[in-house]
Amino acid sequence: MASFRVLFSIATALSLVAVAQGRPLASAEANCNCYKATAESDAYFVNRKFFDFRDIADPKTPASINGRAADAAAGRTHAYFSTPEWTDTWTLQNWQTQGQGVYRVNSPNNVFIAASDCGGAGATHLTLRTTRQADYQSTAEVESLTADYQFLTVRMLARTRGSPGAVTALFTYTEHGGPVQEADIEIRTTTKSNVVQYTNQPGSTPDATTIVDLATPWTQWQEHRYDWTPTSSDWYVDGKKVASIRLQTPTSPLSVIMNVWSDGGVWSGVMDVGCSAEMQVQWLDLTYNSTSQPAVGACTNVCVIDDLV
Repeated sequence: MASFRVLFSIATALSLVAVAQGRPLASAEANCNCYKATAESDAYFVNRKFFDFRDIADPKTPASINGRAADAAAGRTHAYFSTPEWTDTWTLQNWQTQGQGVYRVNSPNNVFIAASDCGGAGATHLTLRTTRQADYQSTAEVESLTADYQFLTVRMLARTRGSPGAVTALFTYTEHGGPVQEADIEIRTTTKSNVVQYTNQPGSTPDATTIVDLATPWTQWQEHRYDWTPTSSDWYVDGKKVASIRLQTPTSPLSVIMNVWSDGGVWSGVMDVGCSAEMQVQWLDLTYNSTSQPAVGACTNVCVIDDLV
């Protein structure tokens, strides 16, 4: 199969196919057969999925479940998580781990559609929550159904709120039979509310991490974007590039993951019993190349994601 690196040449002869999901295609987008993040970008992508959480009927914030087994065994909190729009791309995690000081349980009960509390931002949003129980931390994780994304631009309109002792994150990940390859956007609620960390893992390697003081706090709605190309990981907030790391850039096909967690360790901190934190997401745009969706057709109509979100 042809290398996906050739998709980054405007002169490519490879054929491309566009996939859109999550809302009706605008007439201008209906004929898109490849995409790039901005008008100035030189990276081209084949497929696009847009997940719009701003107007979903019957929002509900479920009460926390206290009990490791019951938490892990919880059902879906909303009918939306049983629709093909969701299940064709995402899976709700319920694995458990000892943690670094506090036992951790991922629960589907912590992924829900909540009513918005602010005007002009849509009626609802997706929420991922973590809550400290007496003997464990109840956490949330959403993972892509497949692990075959190979180069992408992903963005979300999101904010983080809640108590100290949590990490909210959007990242790519694979072990792929070898060392972990991972690129992260991470917000720690123990830091100042404008500090975000970006990493091409392992973060212990010098120069693999950039810590940024944003102009606005992450408690406010911000557009977070990650561009993964063959040679670089680049991160943006509200359209402004804030970090770029070439060292340890992932190369293998991988998964896309969102999570909100704490395990009582040095990195997350220790959350007080009864406290919680959330990552709230109005929409998520996933534009990508994939090893399982081979290129077909000519790249004759390039659409710019900046013009579509």
